[in-house]
Amino acid sequence: MIYQKDTSEYLDFIITLKKDFKIRESSNFVEIISSNGQKVISNKNKKFSKGLYLFNMVKKDIRNFIEDEGFITPFDKLPVNFCNDDFDKDTKNIIGYDINNAYWSVAYLKGYISENTYKKGIEKEGLKAVRLSALSCLGKDKMYKVYENGEHKHNELTKGDKEFRNFYLDIRYSTYGVLNDIAIELGTDFCCWKTDCIFFYDTKENRELVKNRIEQYGLECKTEML
Repeated sequence: MIYQKDTSEYLDFIITLKKDFKIRESSNFVEIISSNGQKVISNKNKKFSKGLYLFNMVKKDIRNFIEDEGFITPFDKLPVNFCNDDFDKDTKNIIGYDINNAYWSVAYLKGYISENTYKKGIEKEGLKAVRLSALSCLGKDKMYKVYENGEHKHNELTKGDKEFRNFYLDIRYSTYGVLNDIAIELGTDFCCWKTDCIFFYDTKENRELVKNRIEQYGLECKTEML
């Protein structure tokens, strides 16, 4: 694997030489795979490049978990966002509690990533996008643009590993499960949850309830306004 700061010149070069290759891009990186299997990677986001080591660390931890514990079945599917349609936002003050490093912390608490990986992921500022990507890419399908003789011919879908994907799904749904349990306890005082933040009627009792429940799961939180 070769890392380059910018793949644009390399891409122009292999197109000019009418090479066979495939390419995929995201908002943070470019991956080019030549016909002989060589990979050329470029990072679009400078902050993102500072935490690339987390990808291999997470994958290694997941493999170790599978070797020791076997495969898993994801937590019951829950929506990323959920609202209480009966909640009156116009007459009640609302406050939110956001779970700190939610997916990363859940992955660690469930034993999917090691303590070392967990600490590496939070020791520097600006690694949030890398942490999320390192988890969300687990077993993910990949779409490539396929070039033949330097010309784009078609797109190719590479299916991901379902067993690896289950770990990411479990991390997500387990996080929402925490919020769902709290929402049930709040009853009519529950407003909504959005990814890893739960909003509710702002009273001293509700603040204590939500904070205590989050901490009982081994998690930490901060206040967030809707």
